[in-house]
Amino acid sequence: AVWLVQSRVLTVQGADGRGHKLLIPWLDMFNHRASSPHRLAGRTDGMLRVLAGAPVGAGEQVEIVYGTSGTSNAEFLGHYGFLDPAAAAADEALLRAHPHARPLLKQTALADDEAVLAATEPGSHEALALGLRVALKRAMARSGV
Repeated sequence: AVWLVQSRVLTVQGADGRGHKLLIPWLDMFNHRASSPHRLAGRTDGMLRVLAGAPVGAGEQVEIVYGTSGTSNAEFLGHYGFLDPAAAAADEALLRAHPHARPLLKQTALADDEAVLAATEPGSHEALALGLRVALKRAMARSGV
């Protein structure tokens, strides 16, 4: 139950200058797409709004970007319950910041993890955990560490 709420809250700066976690009806209905031109604004002035970065047609889904270009798949999984292939650069930065994680990731081969992931029920907790491990291993391979 706690994760369900945490995956839907937004941190908004209050008049006291501190961040407050709020459930905001309807705003939590926007899905994430890293390449979306639309964005959430007003987290620091208390006037939350979604700004259209391109024309929106009738019936068209409007998606926003969750996080920043520095949001890693570990954060996406922990906060929202999904992985984003567009977070590859952030995954590489995460591994550079936490070199102690590399030996743990090297305990299994990427190809073996990909095979297990392919045989795992999509959307299951196991698939999400394996997906994160695969994403981090791919980031490690790209960065040459």
